[in-house]
Order: sequence, then C-alpha cells, then structure tokens
Amino acid sequence: MRHPYNKFIQGELVAIGLAIVCGLIALIQGVFLLIVICLYLLAASLVFDGLIAMNMRNPNHGVKQMLRAAILFLLTTFLFIFL
Repeated sequence: MRHPYNKFIQGELVAIGLAIVCGLIALIQGVFLLIVICLYLLAASLVFDGLIAMNMRNPNHGVKQMLRAAILFLLTTFLFIFL
C-alpha cells in the first residue's frame, strides 16, 4: 500500500536531486543563475519536507521547515535582485 503523502516524498527527492545537479554544474561553470535555481530548489525541498511533516501529524517540525523555506526563498530573491 502506498503512503498518502507519496507525492510529497517524490517531490522532495526530485527537488534535492535537481539541486545537486544544478549545484555541481554551477560550481564547475560558475553560472550565477544556476546557483539561484539551486537555492530555489532547496527551498522547494524544504516545503515538501514541511508538508510531509504536517501529514505525519508533526506540525512543529512542519512549521519550522516552512519558515526555513520562506527565509531561504526571501534571501535568494534578495540575492537575485540586488546582485
């Protein structure tokens, strides 16, 4: 039987995998846009982790992960706009 939050787990793994690939390419080629995309993917991964925690009835962890994702999203957007 599949978990009801299986899509969230898959989304988290895809976001982490894409973040690793983008991060490695950004390190090798030094492309700023790929670094920004990597940070956005990490924020998406944190959102998925928060959703998983909420579905597993662990709201404290879920809220912390959502706040971390929001802070990372805001800092990345700030970096993208002003650099």
